Amino acid sequence: MKKLFLSWLLLLLVIGVFAQSYKIEVKIKGVENQDIILGHHKNDKLIPVDTVKTDKNGYAVFKGDKPLFQGMYFIFLPQKTYFDILIGEDQVFYIENDTTDLYKNLKAKGSDELQVFLDYHNFLIEQNENITNLREKWKNETDPNKKKELEEEMNVISGKFETYYQEIVTNYPDMFFTTFLKATRDVKVPETITDRAAQYYYYKNHYFENFDVSDKRLYYTNIYESKIDNYLDKVVLQDPDTLIVAVDYLIEKTEGDEELYQYMMIHLFNKYATSNLMIAENMYVHVGEIYAEKATWSTDSFRNELKTKIVRKKNCLIGNKALALRMTILPPDSAAIENLRIPLEIMKEQGLDIEKDKSRTFEEKVPDLSQLIAEYMSFFPNDRPLYDTQSKYTILWFISPDCSHCKKETPLFHADFMDKLKGKDVEVWAIYMEKNTDNWAKFSNDIGDWFDFIEKNKLYGQGWYNMWNPFDNYRFKYDINSSPILYLLDKDKKILAKRIGYEQAIEIILELEKREQ
Repeated sequence: MKKLFLSWLLLLLVIGVFAQSYKIEVKIKGVENQDIILGHHKNDKLIPVDTVKTDKNGYAVFKGDKPLFQGMYFIFLPQKTYFDILIGEDQVFYIENDTTDLYKNLKAKGSDELQVFLDYHNFLIEQNENITNLREKWKNETDPNKKKELEEEMNVISGKFETYYQEIVTNYPDMFFTTFLKATRDVKVPETITDRAAQYYYYKNHYFENFDVSDKRLYYTNIYESKIDNYLDKVVLQDPDTLIVAVDYLIEKTEGDEELYQYMMIHLFNKYATSNLMIAENMYVHVGEIYAEKATWSTDSFRNELKTKIVRKKNCLIGNKALALRMTILPPDSAAIENLRIPLEIMKEQGLDIEKDKSRTFEEKVPDLSQLIAEYMSFFPNDRPLYDTQSKYTILWFISPDCSHCKKETPLFHADFMDKLKGKDVEVWAIYMEKNTDNWAKFSNDIGDWFDFIEKNKLYGQGWYNMWNPFDNYRFKYDINSSPILYLLDKDKKILAKRIGYEQAIEIILELEKREQ
C-alpha cells in the first residue's frame, strides 16, 4: 500500500511539473510598477500573449499552463519599445534588461537556446560596430595602401560571421534557433557554376533548402512572409504558368497545419487581388478557385460571390484567346456621320411615343425599344466580327459615354496611335459602350454626343475604328466594370496584355516589333 501511495505521489509531482508549462521571470531596470506585455512575432505583426505588472524592482513573471509555441517573441514596454527573445523548447528561464540600452543589456539564465541566441545577438552588435567604424575610416582614407589594409580587416570580420554561423549549425543542430538562423541565410551558388542561367536555376531550386515552408515555428517570426514574397516576386519568373507551379508548391507545403494553411491561402489571395501586375488576375483566378473550394473559414456567401467573379475573369485571362465580338462600325468621315443623325432624330420621336404609352408596363415596352435600336443600327453600312480581323495586333479600347477619363484619354490615344504606330499592322477598336437600350431618350442623346465627340476630335484614320453594339455581351466576356479598359491582342486574338494604359500598349507593340528585326 505504501508503494502504491508513493507511485501516485510521483505521478502527481510529474503532472505538477508539466502543468506549469512556461515560466519566464523578467527584471527590467527602468520599468517599475508598470504593465509589460509578452507577445510573439507573426510576420510584420506583433501578437500579444500575456500582460503582467512589474513590482518596485522591475520584476515580474509570465507563466501559463500550456507551453508557448516556439518562435520569436518580444517583451513590450510602456515606453512603446520592445526587445526580442527566442523561445524554443526551454520555457522556464530568467531574463534581465535595462531601458538605457535594451540591446546591449539583455541577459538570460536557464535556457541554453536563449543563451545561444543572445550570444549570437551580442556578437552581431559588436562586429557590426567594428564594420561600421572601419567603413567610416575607409571612406575618409586617401592612402591606397591603408585603404587596402582596412578592406582586409573588413574581410576578416566577414569571415568571422561565417565561422560563427558554421559553429552554431554544427554544435546545435537540433535547436530552433539554428533552424531560424539557417532560414535567414541566402542561397550561395557554388563558384564552379559560372553560366548565368545555371546560376539562376541553382538559386531557384535551392531557395527552400534552408527554409522549410511547413515549419510553423518560422511563421512565428518576422521573416516568414518576406521570404515567401521574395521568392514569388524576385526569384520565380513572372509568367502565369511558372507562378502557378510555385504557388501550388507553397499551398501544398502548408496543408498539414490548419493555421499555416489558412495564412498561406489568405496571403496569396490578397497578394494577387491587390497587385498591379498584368498577370495578377491569372494568379487571382487560380488561387481564388482553390480558396472558394477549400476556405471553410470564410462564409458561404463570400465563397459563392468569389466563384461568380472567377467565372467572369476566366473568360479573359492573359494568354487566353479573346472571346468573339461582333461590332457595328461608325463611318470614318464627318459627312457620313451627319447622315446618321437624320434617322436618329426621326426614330427618337418613335421611341419617345413608346415610352409615353401609359397602357403598357415598362417591361412590356422594353422589347419595342430594343427593336427600335436594332432598326437604327441597320443604317450603319458595315459591321465586323473580331475573328475576321487580319491585323497583326488589335487593341480593344472600351469607353463609356459618361466617362470623363475616356473623353480625356481617347484623343491622346488617337494622336499617339497615328504618330507612333503609323504604318504598323495594328487596328484599334474604340468600342462605345452604350447601354441605355431601355431608355430611348437617353440612348438617342448619348449617340448624338458620341458623334459630336468623334467629329470634334477627328477620331478617324487608317486602322482606327469607332464601333458599338449594345446587344453584344462584351461586359461579361471581358469582365468590364469600369472604363476605359484596354486589351491588346495578337494576330491569333490571344490576349497579350490587359487593363494597361494606351502608352504601355504602344510600347509593348514597338518592343515586339523591334525584337523581330
